[in-house]
Amino acid sequence: MGFDAENFGIGLVAGWATAYGVYRARHLIRATIDSVGKGAETAQNSATRSADSRYISDLIEQCETTHLAGKSIKLSEIVVEPRFLPAAEFAVPPDNDVVRSVYRVVPNAPDHPYLAAPFNVETLSISELADGATALALLGVPGSGRTTALLSMALHSLGRLRFDPPPDKIQERLDAEEAKLEEKERAVRVQERIVMQQRARERLANEAGVAFHAEADAEADKETPLFHRLMPVYVHLVDILASASDLGTEVDPAEHLVRAVQDTVKRVTASTIPRNLYSRLNRGQVLMLIDGYDDLPERDRPAALAWLKAFLDQYRQNFVVVVGPASGYGRLLEVGFTPIFIRPWSDLDVQRAAVQWADAWGQIGKRRRKAARPEDEAVERACVNTRALTPHEVTLKIWAAYADDTEIPGVEGWIRAFYKRHVANAEDLIAQMAQMAALQLDEGFINTERLQALAIGADSVVQASPDVDTSDENGDAEPPTKTAGSATKKDKRKADSETLSAQGKLLGMLRRSGLLTRHRGDHYLFRHPLLAAYLASLTLKDASAETLSEKAAVPTWHDAIAYAALTRPLDTLVAERMRGEADLLQNRVVEMARWLYYAKSDVEWRGTVLNYLGTQLVTPSQYPLIRERVTAALIDARDKNVLLIFRKAVRNIDPDIRRLACLGMGAVGDPEALRDLLPLLNDQDSSVQLAAGMALGTIGTEEALQAMVNGLTSGTEQLRQTMAEAFAALPEAGYPTLYEAMSHEDFMLRRAAVFGLRRLRTTWALVAIYRAFLEDEQWYVRSAAQEAFQELTYGRTDNLTRPYPKIEEIGWLQEWVARRGENMPAGDGANQMLLKALAEGEAPIRTLAALNLGQLGMVDTMRALYSALRDGREEVRAAAHRALSDLQLQIGMELPAPL
Repeated sequence: MGFDAENFGIGLVAGWATAYGVYRARHLIRATIDSVGKGAETAQNSATRSADSRYISDLIEQCETTHLAGKSIKLSEIVVEPRFLPAAEFAVPPDNDVVRSVYRVVPNAPDHPYLAAPFNVETLSISELADGATALALLGVPGSGRTTALLSMALHSLGRLRFDPPPDKIQERLDAEEAKLEEKERAVRVQERIVMQQRARERLANEAGVAFHAEADAEADKETPLFHRLMPVYVHLVDILASASDLGTEVDPAEHLVRAVQDTVKRVTASTIPRNLYSRLNRGQVLMLIDGYDDLPERDRPAALAWLKAFLDQYRQNFVVVVGPASGYGRLLEVGFTPIFIRPWSDLDVQRAAVQWADAWGQIGKRRRKAARPEDEAVERACVNTRALTPHEVTLKIWAAYADDTEIPGVEGWIRAFYKRHVANAEDLIAQMAQMAALQLDEGFINTERLQALAIGADSVVQASPDVDTSDENGDAEPPTKTAGSATKKDKRKADSETLSAQGKLLGMLRRSGLLTRHRGDHYLFRHPLLAAYLASLTLKDASAETLSEKAAVPTWHDAIAYAALTRPLDTLVAERMRGEADLLQNRVVEMARWLYYAKSDVEWRGTVLNYLGTQLVTPSQYPLIRERVTAALIDARDKNVLLIFRKAVRNIDPDIRRLACLGMGAVGDPEALRDLLPLLNDQDSSVQLAAGMALGTIGTEEALQAMVNGLTSGTEQLRQTMAEAFAALPEAGYPTLYEAMSHEDFMLRRAAVFGLRRLRTTWALVAIYRAFLEDEQWYVRSAAQEAFQELTYGRTDNLTRPYPKIEEIGWLQEWVARRGENMPAGDGANQMLLKALAEGEAPIRTLAALNLGQLGMVDTMRALYSALRDGREEVRAAAHRALSDLQLQIGMELPAPL
């Protein structure tokens, strides 16, 4: 089998012992699948009794309505479970005894995430976020669903949101068989499953050499998960900063928080919430959900960071999640946050969204004549051709498909239809809304004073759409303001600002229609940044080449520039970028790939950009990270010619290029790629084999599925595992395959199937793992089942959101320093020692030092990393380039490309 069984077994037992010991010490056992819903409901009832029930009610209402269709349907009716990707593992020396994930071959580019989206990469759930760092920065691109994820966390923590697994034919069949039994027989089966689980837990304890106590085990099972024990608080940083301007920056940071929270609740709640919130903060009982860092103009971000640091310093015992960008998030890490990334929607996620929207259509389209559930054909159309779309764009597409109210094909039609559903005369107001959106991109917000100064909206007449409820969130036509202090005076100021001028009336109606949101200080924002970006792009339709170039250099205008391709030629801007100096990550060209999606199919520069990206992919001696980013950019383009680029690349002699080409073909999902992928299941390079197998799973045709079965039954051990985990993402065809595999005579097939079942959240899979752990005749199957059982029952043994270590705590560096006969210093001395390792260590040490410098965000080491790009060893050069790329992503500024 190609491995040392004795060392493997020793390492595995040691790992089990450590994991079980940690579990016993913490007494935090993850509840079984069947008991999660009941525990969440109990926790929600407890929170409602012990916290201010009015606040809980107001928060739930806010979470249910703060989304694109919030005026028509509750978020909990249509939300897709958010999943999360941890940051890259901290670079350490390779360990031959560690079984690495097969999905390591799929790269993750946070700012171009759609290459990884169709693959069944391992992710974290909301509950699993609670098992690591307690200050998280949730990062992603605009439209990726970060705000929805925060709202989902709040609802989930209150027991108002439960994420069910996808439809499962195997479980349905087993449930139907059990339903036919007599009540006594059903009770016997349930008891058998309970006994089997207890036996498995006892076996695990015995393997680890730990005494097993059933009573303590049962008590630990009853413990409520962390997020269900915390009171969620959702707040926007715009409101925090507005409060800081009123109170000053020297006061307790909780003062700013309380003021901001009071602005989001009803008047009576605002008067009662402060005492309860202060109490919970001091006891560490708050799940703090902070939105809007991206929405802040650059000039306001230092103040936001200062408040975040002050809050963490004083209230770190609480659990804090802040939303941040996919590029330019380094300052959040400096404050003390650990990065996690929101996972793009997979095909299965898109299908779930389409079905949930169809089921809820009677409420969403209730004011329309055709409010019945959409036909199955419409649901299927909504799911077609959604690869590399943001969840925001997919949602607009689904809505447009069911409402059948688009006049322009494609994304522009979806957006225009959205505006019309909210404002009846939206087309008459487009020009003025475009100017408002441009103001938001330039200055960070919209308000009456600036609209008046710029003469925007002076003669606007707004007609609310009959499809939208234009009352305010609390049901009042002109609502009372929900702030601290003198509510009556504040209410009057709000009423005055939205009634005394034409601009105020325009802002008020757009707010009530659901297009704008209002924050403290009379600051308005479009409900979604991409809605603002599209509108702002319309102001560029007749702009000069110089103006276009100036706007393209401003980060807040990046999405608007992409949307501008819908309405105007970008040839001069493309030519300018192609002539310009490249940055370290090739961002200036990589970004243009997304422009291709919005541009007309016959634009002259389409071939120029695609040819350049294709050349960069296959250029000899290219940095590996550039190849990964180029591959991801080609997926962004959503261009039919991309498949041809990958089909050519897959014949390259370089296995890294072949791997990426396989993944690219899988991300495109065109069945035409099968004739290129099938031979690569036998490629001499294992990473190419795995990538080809994963690509088959994303294509999903009968021919692809048959090839996957062949790989599962006769491939290498790693390919078998890959196919099993790929099948775990295919409920229709994959679940039955895994179910049958668990009873096959081939023990290697059974072992592979365990890895697939480990990815499922369904009762039959858990029972199959129990049985394999307890009863399989082959120890190699039992060992895989034991590891899967341990993870599903007690949680992951590895902490995927653990903060990176301090430099003086890096194990390999301590050993290297000791070998030199020196002592590891602390603070700046440790920093210098890591730089010394980069300069003086052996090649493996230099590689680790470079990678760690980038992961730790050590911007002041750039010069040393640029010097390492001239290292004589290729692996060191690649590590230095990756480290510099990490730094560019963190600081959000372009670094010069190496000469």
